[in-house]
Amino acid sequence: MPGDVVLWKADSTSLIPDNLRDPHELSGRALQLRDRERRQIATNFESGNYEVASTYVWTRTMALLKKQLASLGSEFVGELLQRPDLDEFSDITTNISDSEAISLARDLGIFSPLQTKRLLHSQEIVTYFAGLSSDTGGHDEEELTHEEAVSCLRICVQGVLGQENIGAAEDFKIFRDKLTRDTLTPESSELEKLRGSPYFFVRTAISVILSLFRTSKGAQLEHVGRNALLIIPEFWPGLKEPERWQVGQAYAEQFNEGRKESVKGLHAVLLKVSGFDYVPENLRSSTFIKVASSVIAAHEGMDNFYNEPGPMRELASLGTSIPGPALAACMTAALCVKLGNRSGVSNAAQDSANEVLNSVSDDRWLHYLDGRLEEDSRILGKLDETRPQARWIALVAGLDVNDSEIKSKDVRALMIASKAGKTAKIDEIASRMYKKSLGLR
Repeated sequence: MPGDVVLWKADSTSLIPDNLRDPHELSGRALQLRDRERRQIATNFESGNYEVASTYVWTRTMALLKKQLASLGSEFVGELLQRPDLDEFSDITTNISDSEAISLARDLGIFSPLQTKRLLHSQEIVTYFAGLSSDTGGHDEEELTHEEAVSCLRICVQGVLGQENIGAAEDFKIFRDKLTRDTLTPESSELEKLRGSPYFFVRTAISVILSLFRTSKGAQLEHVGRNALLIIPEFWPGLKEPERWQVGQAYAEQFNEGRKESVKGLHAVLLKVSGFDYVPENLRSSTFIKVASSVIAAHEGMDNFYNEPGPMRELASLGTSIPGPALAACMTAALCVKLGNRSGVSNAAQDSANEVLNSVSDDRWLHYLDGRLEEDSRILGKLDETRPQARWIALVAGLDVNDSEIKSKDVRALMIASKAGKTAKIDEIASRMYKKSLGLR
Protein backbone atom coordinates (compact mmCIF):
# COMPACT_ATOMS: atom_id res chain seq x y z
CA MET A 1 0.00 0.00 0.00
CA PRO A 2 1.40 3.44 -0.85
CA GLY A 3 2.28 5.09 2.41
CA ASP A 4 1.86 8.64 1.21
CA VAL A 5 -1.67 8.36 -0.22
CA VAL A 6 -4.34 10.33 1.63
CA LEU A 7 -7.92 10.38 0.41
CA TRP A 8 -9.12 13.44 2.30
CA LYS A 9 -6.82 16.06 3.73
CA ALA A 10 -7.59 19.66 4.53
CA ASP A 11 -5.23 22.08 2.84
CA SER A 12 -3.63 24.08 5.62
CA THR A 13 -2.03 26.48 3.17
CA SER A 14 -3.72 29.55 1.74
CA LEU A 15 -2.99 32.03 -0.98
CA ILE A 16 -4.05 34.73 1.49
CA PRO A 17 -1.18 35.29 3.96
CA ASP A 18 -1.97 35.60 7.67
CA ASN A 19 -0.14 38.90 7.88
CA LEU A 20 -2.35 40.62 5.29
CA ARG A 21 -4.30 43.33 7.12
CA ASP A 22 -5.43 45.70 4.37
CA PRO A 23 -9.28 45.49 4.12
CA HIS A 24 -9.17 46.78 0.52
CA GLU A 25 -6.78 44.06 -0.62
CA LEU A 26 -8.57 41.37 1.39
CA SER A 27 -11.99 42.25 -0.01
CA GLY A 28 -10.45 42.43 -3.48
CA ARG A 29 -9.43 38.79 -3.17
CA ALA A 30 -12.97 37.64 -2.33
CA LEU A 31 -13.46 35.95 -5.69
CA GLN A 32 -16.96 34.74 -4.90
CA LEU A 33 -18.32 38.22 -4.24
CA ARG A 34 -19.55 40.68 -6.83
CA ASP A 35 -17.67 43.95 -7.43
CA ARG A 36 -20.45 45.88 -5.74
CA GLU A 37 -20.17 43.73 -2.64
CA ARG A 38 -16.40 44.12 -2.46
CA ARG A 39 -16.73 47.90 -2.71
CA GLN A 40 -19.43 47.89 -0.05
CA ILE A 41 -17.18 46.01 2.38
CA ALA A 42 -14.24 48.35 1.75
CA THR A 43 -16.46 51.41 2.18
CA ASN A 44 -17.76 50.19 5.54
CA PHE A 45 -14.20 49.67 6.74
CA GLU A 46 -13.26 53.20 5.64
CA SER A 47 -16.25 54.59 7.54
CA GLY A 48 -15.42 52.62 10.67
CA ASN A 49 -18.59 50.53 10.40
CA TYR A 50 -16.78 47.38 11.50
CA GLU A 51 -19.80 45.57 12.89
CA VAL A 52 -21.79 46.18 9.71
CA ALA A 53 -18.88 44.99 7.55
CA SER A 54 -18.22 41.87 9.64
CA THR A 55 -21.88 40.89 9.87
CA TYR A 56 -22.25 41.23 6.09
CA VAL A 57 -19.03 39.32 5.39
CA TRP A 58 -20.01 36.53 7.79
CA THR A 59 -23.56 36.23 6.43
CA ARG A 60 -22.36 36.03 2.82
CA THR A 61 -19.61 33.56 3.74
CA MET A 62 -22.00 31.17 5.46
CA ALA A 63 -24.57 31.50 2.67
CA LEU A 64 -21.95 30.62 0.03
CA LEU A 65 -20.53 27.77 2.11
CA LYS A 66 -23.98 26.25 2.61
CA LYS A 67 -24.72 26.66 -1.08
CA GLN A 68 -21.55 24.71 -1.89
CA LEU A 69 -22.45 22.00 0.61
CA ALA A 70 -25.98 21.83 -0.82
CA SER A 71 -24.50 20.95 -4.20
CA LEU A 72 -23.61 17.57 -2.70
CA GLY A 73 -27.31 16.81 -2.22
CA SER A 74 -29.52 17.55 0.77
CA GLU A 75 -29.98 13.90 1.65
CA PHE A 76 -26.23 13.30 1.65
CA VAL A 77 -25.64 16.33 3.87
CA GLY A 78 -28.33 15.03 6.24
CA GLU A 79 -26.56 11.68 6.40
CA LEU A 80 -23.21 13.27 7.26
CA LEU A 81 -24.77 15.47 9.95
CA GLN A 82 -26.90 12.57 11.24
CA ARG A 83 -29.97 14.72 10.65
CA PRO A 84 -32.76 12.33 9.58
CA ASP A 85 -35.09 15.34 9.22
CA LEU A 86 -33.13 16.46 6.14
CA ASP A 87 -34.21 14.82 2.90
CA GLU A 88 -33.83 15.47 -0.81
CA PHE A 89 -36.39 18.31 -0.61
CA SER A 90 -34.73 20.17 2.28
CA ASP A 91 -33.14 23.57 1.75
CA ILE A 92 -29.66 23.22 3.21
CA THR A 93 -29.05 26.98 3.15
CA THR A 94 -31.79 27.53 5.74
CA ASN A 95 -31.98 24.19 7.57
CA ILE A 96 -28.44 23.82 8.92
CA SER A 97 -26.73 26.17 11.35
CA ASP A 98 -23.48 28.01 10.73
CA SER A 99 -21.75 25.74 13.26
CA GLU A 100 -23.02 22.63 11.49
CA ALA A 101 -21.80 23.97 8.15
CA ILE A 102 -18.33 24.71 9.58
CA SER A 103 -18.16 21.33 11.31
CA LEU A 104 -19.19 19.48 8.16
CA ALA A 105 -16.71 21.45 6.05
CA ARG A 106 -13.99 20.51 8.50
CA ASP A 107 -14.92 16.81 8.36
CA LEU A 108 -14.95 16.91 4.56
CA GLY A 109 -11.49 18.45 4.45
CA ILE A 110 -12.59 21.85 3.15
CA PHE A 111 -11.14 23.64 6.19
CA SER A 112 -7.93 22.89 8.03
CA PRO A 113 -8.08 22.57 11.84
CA LEU A 114 -6.59 26.06 12.20
CA GLN A 115 -9.09 27.59 9.79
CA THR A 116 -11.90 25.86 11.69
CA LYS A 117 -10.71 27.30 14.99
CA ARG A 118 -10.45 30.80 13.52
CA LEU A 119 -13.87 30.61 11.85
CA LEU A 120 -15.52 29.48 15.08
CA HIS A 121 -13.80 32.34 16.91
CA SER A 122 -15.07 34.84 14.33
CA GLN A 123 -18.55 33.33 14.59
CA GLU A 124 -18.51 33.84 18.34
CA ILE A 125 -17.42 37.48 17.99
CA VAL A 126 -19.93 38.34 15.25
CA THR A 127 -22.76 36.54 17.09
CA TYR A 128 -21.96 38.38 20.30
CA PHE A 129 -22.11 41.85 18.75
CA ALA A 130 -25.14 40.97 16.62
CA GLY A 131 -27.01 40.06 19.80
CA LEU A 132 -26.20 43.24 21.69
CA SER A 133 -29.03 45.65 22.36
CA SER A 134 -30.25 47.90 25.13
CA ASP A 135 -32.73 45.18 26.10
CA THR A 136 -30.05 42.51 26.50
CA GLY A 137 -27.65 44.58 28.54
CA GLY A 138 -25.44 45.81 25.70
CA HIS A 139 -23.21 48.78 26.49
CA ASP A 140 -22.60 51.68 24.15
CA GLU A 141 -18.86 51.44 24.74
CA GLU A 142 -18.74 47.85 23.47
CA GLU A 143 -17.62 48.01 19.85
CA LEU A 144 -16.08 45.60 17.41
CA THR A 145 -12.46 46.62 16.88
CA HIS A 146 -10.74 47.15 13.56
CA GLU A 147 -8.44 44.20 14.29
CA GLU A 148 -11.37 41.86 15.02
CA ALA A 149 -13.14 42.94 11.84
CA VAL A 150 -10.01 42.43 9.71
CA SER A 151 -9.46 39.02 11.30
CA CYS A 152 -13.03 38.01 10.42
CA LEU A 153 -12.65 39.25 6.85
CA ARG A 154 -9.32 37.50 6.38
CA ILE A 155 -10.44 34.05 7.58
CA CYS A 156 -13.66 34.28 5.56
CA VAL A 157 -11.65 35.07 2.42
CA GLN A 158 -9.08 32.37 3.21
CA GLY A 159 -11.66 29.68 3.91
CA VAL A 160 -14.55 30.44 1.53
CA LEU A 161 -14.74 33.75 -0.31
CA GLY A 162 -11.36 33.38 -1.96
CA GLN A 163 -11.86 29.73 -2.96
CA GLU A 164 -13.52 28.38 -6.08
CA ASN A 165 -14.38 24.75 -5.33
CA ILE A 166 -14.75 22.08 -2.63
CA GLY A 167 -12.94 19.17 -4.19
CA ALA A 168 -12.55 17.24 -0.93
CA ALA A 169 -16.32 17.22 -0.46
CA GLU A 170 -16.77 15.92 -4.00
CA ASP A 171 -14.35 13.10 -3.13
CA PHE A 172 -16.63 12.06 -0.29
CA LYS A 173 -19.66 12.11 -2.58
CA ILE A 174 -17.86 9.91 -5.10
CA PHE A 175 -16.84 7.56 -2.28
CA ARG A 176 -20.43 7.37 -1.05
CA ASP A 177 -21.77 6.63 -4.52
CA LYS A 178 -19.18 3.91 -5.04
CA LEU A 179 -20.24 2.17 -1.83
CA THR A 180 -23.70 1.61 -3.31
CA ARG A 181 -22.49 0.77 -6.84
CA ASP A 182 -19.47 -1.51 -6.39
CA THR A 183 -18.11 -4.05 -3.95
CA LEU A 184 -14.67 -2.91 -2.82
CA THR A 185 -11.70 -5.19 -2.14
CA PRO A 186 -8.87 -4.84 0.40
CA GLU A 187 -6.71 -3.58 -2.49
CA SER A 188 -9.20 -0.94 -3.68
CA SER A 189 -7.64 2.50 -3.92
CA GLU A 190 -10.47 4.02 -1.82
CA LEU A 191 -9.67 1.70 1.07
CA GLU A 192 -5.92 2.17 0.71
CA LYS A 193 -6.33 5.94 0.85
CA LEU A 194 -8.74 5.76 3.79
CA ARG A 195 -6.08 3.86 5.75
CA GLY A 196 -3.84 6.90 5.51
CA SER A 197 -6.47 9.48 6.45
CA PRO A 198 -6.85 11.18 9.86
CA TYR A 199 -9.32 9.71 12.35
CA PHE A 200 -12.09 12.21 11.81
CA PHE A 201 -12.26 11.22 8.12
CA VAL A 202 -12.54 7.55 9.13
CA ARG A 203 -15.30 8.55 11.54
CA THR A 204 -17.14 10.36 8.75
CA ALA A 205 -16.75 7.36 6.42
CA ILE A 206 -18.33 5.11 9.09
CA SER A 207 -21.23 7.56 9.41
CA VAL A 208 -21.72 7.50 5.62
CA ILE A 209 -21.84 3.68 5.59
CA LEU A 210 -24.36 3.51 8.44
CA SER A 211 -26.54 6.13 6.77
CA LEU A 212 -26.58 4.08 3.58
CA PHE A 213 -27.97 1.13 5.53
CA ARG A 214 -30.97 3.33 6.34
CA THR A 215 -31.64 4.50 2.79
CA SER A 216 -30.41 1.84 0.35
CA LYS A 217 -32.49 -0.94 -1.15
CA GLY A 218 -32.02 -3.97 -3.40
CA ALA A 219 -28.68 -4.30 -5.16
CA GLN A 220 -27.42 -1.05 -3.65
CA LEU A 221 -27.98 -2.41 -0.14
CA GLU A 222 -26.13 -5.62 -1.05
CA HIS A 223 -23.07 -3.59 -2.07
CA VAL A 224 -23.32 -1.50 1.13
CA GLY A 225 -23.51 -4.66 3.27
CA ARG A 226 -20.45 -6.22 1.66
CA ASN A 227 -18.48 -2.97 1.86
CA ALA A 228 -19.43 -2.48 5.52
CA LEU A 229 -18.24 -6.02 6.28
CA LEU A 230 -14.91 -5.12 4.68
CA ILE A 231 -14.37 -1.61 6.06
CA ILE A 232 -15.81 -1.51 9.60
CA PRO A 233 -13.97 -4.59 10.95
CA GLU A 234 -10.65 -3.28 9.64
CA PHE A 235 -11.04 0.03 11.47
CA TRP A 236 -12.92 -1.32 14.50
CA PRO A 237 -9.85 -1.75 16.77
CA GLY A 238 -9.10 1.97 16.38
CA LEU A 239 -12.68 3.25 16.68
CA LYS A 240 -13.55 5.36 19.73
CA GLU A 241 -16.47 4.40 21.96
CA PRO A 242 -18.97 6.87 20.42
CA GLU A 243 -18.40 5.45 16.93
CA ARG A 244 -18.75 1.87 18.21
CA TRP A 245 -22.02 2.79 19.89
CA GLN A 246 -23.09 4.40 16.63
CA VAL A 247 -22.79 1.04 14.84
CA GLY A 248 -24.80 -0.72 17.57
CA GLN A 249 -27.40 2.04 17.51
CA ALA A 250 -27.82 1.69 13.74
CA TYR A 251 -28.42 -2.05 14.17
CA ALA A 252 -31.08 -1.43 16.85
CA GLU A 253 -32.86 1.16 14.73
CA GLN A 254 -32.99 -1.06 11.66
CA PHE A 255 -34.20 -3.99 13.77
CA ASN A 256 -37.03 -1.94 15.26
CA GLU A 257 -38.03 -0.69 11.80
CA GLY A 258 -38.20 -4.24 10.46
CA ARG A 259 -35.63 -3.71 7.68
CA LYS A 260 -34.49 -7.32 7.49
CA GLU A 261 -31.78 -6.92 4.86
CA SER A 262 -30.17 -3.98 6.67
CA VAL A 263 -30.32 -5.90 9.94
CA LYS A 264 -28.70 -8.90 8.25
CA GLY A 265 -25.80 -6.77 6.97
CA LEU A 266 -25.20 -5.00 10.28
CA HIS A 267 -25.56 -8.29 12.19
CA ALA A 268 -22.73 -9.76 10.11
CA VAL A 269 -20.55 -6.73 10.89
CA LEU A 270 -21.21 -6.85 14.64
CA LEU A 271 -20.66 -10.61 14.69
CA LYS A 272 -17.28 -10.23 13.01
CA VAL A 273 -16.06 -7.61 15.51
CA SER A 274 -17.78 -9.12 18.59
CA GLY A 275 -19.60 -5.82 18.92
CA PHE A 276 -22.99 -6.74 20.33
CA ASP A 277 -22.06 -5.14 23.65
CA TYR A 278 -22.61 -1.87 21.82
CA VAL A 279 -26.21 -2.60 20.84
CA PRO A 280 -28.65 -0.76 23.19
CA GLU A 281 -31.51 -2.69 24.71
CA ASN A 282 -33.90 -0.01 23.52
CA LEU A 283 -33.84 3.30 21.72
CA ARG A 284 -34.14 5.44 24.82
CA SER A 285 -30.72 6.80 23.98
CA SER A 286 -32.11 8.36 20.80
CA THR A 287 -34.18 10.76 22.89
CA PHE A 288 -31.17 11.77 24.98
CA ILE A 289 -29.02 12.32 21.89
CA LYS A 290 -31.71 14.39 20.17
CA VAL A 291 -32.15 16.69 23.17
CA ALA A 292 -28.37 16.93 23.71
CA SER A 293 -28.04 18.01 20.08
CA SER A 294 -30.61 20.76 20.65
CA VAL A 295 -28.61 21.99 23.67
CA ILE A 296 -25.44 22.20 21.55
CA ALA A 297 -27.32 23.94 18.73
CA ALA A 298 -28.64 26.54 21.19
CA HIS A 299 -25.18 27.02 22.70
CA GLU A 300 -23.59 27.65 19.31
CA GLY A 301 -26.40 29.78 17.91
CA MET A 302 -27.54 33.38 18.23
CA ASP A 303 -28.66 34.61 21.70
CA ASN A 304 -27.27 31.41 23.22
CA PHE A 305 -27.56 32.60 26.84
CA TYR A 306 -31.29 33.11 26.30
CA ASN A 307 -31.87 29.90 24.31
CA GLU A 308 -29.82 27.40 26.35
CA PRO A 309 -32.05 27.02 29.48
CA GLY A 310 -35.02 25.38 27.70
CA PRO A 311 -33.28 22.39 26.09
CA MET A 312 -30.89 22.08 29.03
CA ARG A 313 -33.84 21.72 31.43
CA GLU A 314 -35.36 19.15 29.08
CA LEU A 315 -32.13 17.14 29.07
CA ALA A 316 -31.95 17.19 32.86
CA SER A 317 -35.58 16.08 33.09
CA LEU A 318 -34.99 12.93 31.03
CA GLY A 319 -33.54 11.19 34.06
CA THR A 320 -30.27 10.67 35.89
CA SER A 321 -29.39 7.41 34.13
CA ILE A 322 -27.94 8.39 30.78
CA PRO A 323 -27.83 5.46 28.32
CA GLY A 324 -24.33 4.41 27.27
CA PRO A 325 -24.71 5.39 23.60
CA ALA A 326 -25.86 8.87 24.61
CA LEU A 327 -23.25 9.57 27.29
CA ALA A 328 -20.76 11.29 24.97
CA ALA A 329 -23.38 13.62 23.44
CA CYS A 330 -24.91 14.48 26.83
CA MET A 331 -21.54 15.17 28.44
CA THR A 332 -20.56 17.47 25.58
CA ALA A 333 -23.88 19.32 25.80
CA ALA A 334 -23.76 19.78 29.59
CA LEU A 335 -20.09 20.84 29.53
CA CYS A 336 -20.77 23.38 26.75
CA VAL A 337 -23.34 25.04 29.01
CA LYS A 338 -21.25 24.66 32.17
CA LEU A 339 -18.05 26.10 30.66
CA GLY A 340 -19.81 28.68 28.48
CA ASN A 341 -17.66 30.83 26.22
CA ARG A 342 -15.36 33.82 26.54
CA SER A 343 -18.38 36.08 27.13
CA GLY A 344 -19.67 34.11 30.11
CA VAL A 345 -22.36 31.51 30.78
CA SER A 346 -26.13 31.24 30.63
CA ASN A 347 -26.92 31.65 34.33
CA ALA A 348 -30.46 30.31 33.90
CA ALA A 349 -29.11 27.06 32.45
CA GLN A 350 -26.46 26.36 35.10
CA ASP A 351 -28.68 24.46 37.57
CA SER A 352 -29.79 22.03 34.87
CA ALA A 353 -26.24 21.56 33.61
CA ASN A 354 -25.05 20.89 37.17
CA GLU A 355 -27.89 18.40 37.64
CA VAL A 356 -26.77 16.41 34.60
CA LEU A 357 -23.06 16.55 35.47
CA ASN A 358 -23.66 15.68 39.13
CA SER A 359 -25.61 12.59 38.07
CA VAL A 360 -22.56 11.20 36.28
CA SER A 361 -20.74 8.66 38.46
CA ASP A 362 -16.95 8.65 38.85
CA ASP A 363 -16.56 5.59 36.65
CA ARG A 364 -18.64 7.22 33.89
CA TRP A 365 -16.61 10.42 34.19
CA LEU A 366 -13.55 8.23 33.71
CA HIS A 367 -15.25 6.66 30.69
CA TYR A 368 -15.85 10.12 29.17
CA LEU A 369 -12.37 11.41 29.95
CA ASP A 370 -10.62 8.34 28.60
CA GLY A 371 -12.91 7.44 25.73
CA ARG A 372 -14.32 10.72 24.43
CA LEU A 373 -12.46 13.85 25.54
CA GLU A 374 -9.59 13.30 23.07
CA GLU A 375 -12.10 13.60 20.21
CA ASP A 376 -14.37 16.23 21.78
CA SER A 377 -13.17 19.27 19.81
CA ARG A 378 -16.04 21.42 21.13
CA ILE A 379 -14.80 21.11 24.73
CA LEU A 380 -11.09 21.06 23.95
CA GLY A 381 -11.54 24.27 21.96
CA LYS A 382 -12.80 26.02 25.09
CA LEU A 383 -9.94 25.06 27.40
CA ASP A 384 -7.49 27.64 26.09
CA GLU A 385 -10.00 30.45 26.69
CA THR A 386 -9.61 32.25 30.02
CA ARG A 387 -13.18 32.12 31.36
CA PRO A 388 -14.12 28.59 30.24
CA GLN A 389 -10.75 27.34 31.46
CA ALA A 390 -11.32 28.81 34.93
CA ARG A 391 -14.71 27.09 35.12
CA TRP A 392 -13.10 23.84 33.95
CA ILE A 393 -10.50 24.05 36.73
CA ALA A 394 -13.25 24.58 39.31
CA LEU A 395 -15.24 21.65 37.91
CA VAL A 396 -12.28 19.26 37.87
CA ALA A 397 -11.42 20.18 41.46
CA GLY A 398 -14.71 18.65 42.56
CA LEU A 399 -14.25 15.34 40.71
CA ASP A 400 -13.11 12.21 42.51
CA VAL A 401 -11.41 10.60 39.53
CA ASN A 402 -8.13 8.74 40.01
CA ASP A 403 -5.75 10.18 37.43
CA SER A 404 -3.66 7.00 37.42
CA GLU A 405 -6.63 5.11 35.94
CA ILE A 406 -6.68 7.34 32.85
CA LYS A 407 -4.97 5.51 30.00
CA SER A 408 -4.55 8.47 27.67
CA LYS A 409 -1.30 10.31 28.43
CA ASP A 410 -2.64 13.63 27.16
CA VAL A 411 -5.87 13.42 29.17
CA ARG A 412 -4.00 12.32 32.28
CA ALA A 413 -1.58 15.25 31.91
CA LEU A 414 -4.49 17.63 31.32
CA MET A 415 -6.27 16.46 34.48
CA ILE A 416 -3.12 16.77 36.59
CA ALA A 417 -2.48 20.30 35.29
CA SER A 418 -6.14 21.23 35.81
CA LYS A 419 -6.18 20.04 39.42
CA ALA A 420 -3.01 22.03 40.04
CA GLY A 421 -4.49 25.11 38.35
CA LYS A 422 -1.53 25.43 35.98
CA THR A 423 -3.14 27.55 33.29
CA ALA A 424 -0.14 27.73 30.95
CA LYS A 425 0.20 23.94 31.01
CA ILE A 426 -3.52 23.53 30.37
CA ASP A 427 -3.22 25.90 27.38
CA GLU A 428 -0.37 23.83 25.96
CA ILE A 429 -1.99 20.42 26.43
CA ALA A 430 -5.51 21.48 25.40
CA SER A 431 -4.18 23.17 22.25
CA ARG A 432 -2.27 20.02 21.30
CA MET A 433 -5.27 17.79 21.96
CA TYR A 434 -7.56 20.12 20.02
CA LYS A 435 -5.34 19.93 16.97
CA LYS A 436 -5.21 16.13 17.25
CA SER A 437 -9.01 15.95 17.51
CA LEU A 438 -9.25 17.74 14.17
CA GLY A 439 -6.69 15.52 12.49
CA LEU A 440 -3.65 17.82 12.66
CA ARG A 441 -0.88 15.65 14.07
